Order: sequence, then C-alpha cells, then structure tokens
Amino acid sequence: MGRRPAVRLFFALTFSPAARAALRQAQQRLRAFAPGARYPGEETLHLTLAFLGETPQGRAPQLGELLAALPAPPLALRFSQAGPLSPEEGLWALFPEECPALFALQGELAARLEGAGFPLPRRPFRPHVTLARRVTFPGPALRGQDLLPRPLSVPCGRVSLLRSQLRPQGPLYTELAARG
Repeated sequence: MGRRPAVRLFFALTFSPAARAALRQAQQRLRAFAPGARYPGEETLHLTLAFLGETPQGRAPQLGELLAALPAPPLALRFSQAGPLSPEEGLWALFPEECPALFALQGELAARLEGAGFPLPRRPFRPHVTLARRVTFPGPALRGQDLLPRPLSVPCGRVSLLRSQLRPQGPLYTELAARG
C-alpha cells in the first residue's frame, strides 16, 4: 500500500492588497540598505499563526472545516518595531505591538488543531511579518527606526490555510481555505 502524498501547510493572517502595499514600503526601505537579500513578493507577505509542515493531503478538508468553525474577529495590527528575527539566518521582520486578540486567535487555533490530532511545534508564538532573508549590510547596519520611522496600522481579518511549495526562486503559496 503506497503512502498518500503530503503537502506543506500552515495557517496565516493574510492581508488585503492595500495592507500588503503598506508592508511593502517597509520592505523597500530595507532593500536600500541590503540590496543583496532575498525579498519575498508582496503577494506572499503574511503573519503565520500555526505551521503544520508536511501533512497528509487527505487531511486538508478537515483543516478547512476547522477553519470554518474558528471565530476570526477582524483585527487591526499596529507594527511599530522592525529588526532581525533570526540574525544567524539573516531574517528581518516587522513585529506588531501587543495585541491580545491576536494571541487569543492563535491560541484558539492551536488548541483546535491539537484537539484534532495535528501536532504543532513547541515554541512560543512570536508574531511577525518576514520582510527579507539572507540580509547582510554592506554599509552601516540598519536600525529598526530607519526601516519603520512611524508605526504602521494594518487591518487584517482574514485567516487562511495555505499550501507552501518551496522553489528556488522563493515559495509559492496557494490558499486552500479562508475565513474572514
């Protein structure tokens, strides 16, 4: 009996085109300081809520049902910090200000996933939007306030189940289900 194919899945807050354009402006400022980094496309900017990784393809409909039952209130995130997420990997990100509703949403999603038998990595939730990978600075290092001179308010109420396909030119995300 052969194994069922697996797909790489995760849940994320996805943004409207206008919100992605605002996030893209911070990304463009970073590009001026680190032109050799890898920059994800504007359409891929998101905030991961739960990463499932390789998941049997046959379980995707169950995840869609779980998402449909998830209370997903509209959120307004305010990004006021920018900086390295993982200096050893050269990841730079935007970080939202404290948002209890975001943590409640992520906690509810994680509890429902674990209750349905989807194990999640055991690490604290650190909300962020990744702007670039492999960031190195040929000149003076960038300070967070150079990248984000004033806070950025971004409405987001859409929670998406995304399939991630890794490619040499960058990941391709396909929305399988959404709420909000």
